[in-house]
Amino acid sequence: MDFWLTHTRQDISACTALELGSRNGRLSLWLALQGARVICTDVDQLREGAIEEHQVRGVSNLIEYESVDATCIPYQNHFDIVVFKSMLGAVGGISGKVAQSNAIMEMHKALKKGGELFFAENLIASPLHQTLRKKFVRWGVGWRYVSVEEMAEFLSPFSKVQYRTLGFAGAFGRQEIQRKALGILDQAIFNRISPERWRYIIVGVATK
Repeated sequence: MDFWLTHTRQDISACTALELGSRNGRLSLWLALQGARVICTDVDQLREGAIEEHQVRGVSNLIEYESVDATCIPYQNHFDIVVFKSMLGAVGGISGKVAQSNAIMEMHKALKKGGELFFAENLIASPLHQTLRKKFVRWGVGWRYVSVEEMAEFLSPFSKVQYRTLGFAGAFGRQEIQRKALGILDQAIFNRISPERWRYIIVGVATK
């Protein structure tokens, strides 16, 4: 989120936004707390409690809810911001690389000219990550992780793309406290010395 705020040229307080693959509604909450009007969507129902959290935080008047398939978005030239986190892998796990590319094209279509796509996605990462995911992550086999090169290919219709890759050790934590501790190591050491193709997160802003 810090990366998005640093690199966006949008006035979030005055924008219209679409969150895809929401599940828990947290990115919609984040945008609405800054004044954006948001359509919060998932292909399935949101997790229990998501809408209630928006109500408790006092932003439910800024958020609408719809069921939207990211590969077939029913909007064109409509939004200032489209945002997703950890969604392309699920799309690809069902329908492959072509569906992932199509989802990005649909996001591009849904944005106004000059609008921005905020994205954060899990990368294929190192051979060690790939092996451990298959053994210890219950969705690891059915998830299609993307490479940095594939993301560049998917985002090629955009006029400008700014991104950062990060994370190596943090993925190996089994509990939140372990992930946080390993994340500190990533910030101090591994984000600087690990090859880009070994990192497991890509975050960025793409401008239409």
